[in-house]
Amino acid sequence: MRLNDVVFQDYQGIRRFGVVTEAETKDDKWKWVRVKWFNDSVYNAAMQNLQRLRNANFYREEYRVDELKVINARDELHTLQECIRFSEGRK
Repeated sequence: MRLNDVVFQDYQGIRRFGVVTEAETKDDKWKWVRVKWFNDSVYNAAMQNLQRLRNANFYREEYRVDELKVINARDELHTLQECIRFSEGRK
């Protein structure tokens, strides 16, 4: 995983998409990254709700690389556009 990779995370059914902004291998020998998330309001609302319920902050700033998946955003977008065209043609 490298800087500017587009990544995906499925957190408790919340689909998140972002871009890696920092990467560092730490003492635990794992690579950890920071991510700029986009259109992440559902996740943010879930973290606020969890904070109210448990009185603790569970919002993450860093992610171990095995928690994320690098995706090819152009291919994903193309596939989604094909799905939309197909579904709209079936009405």
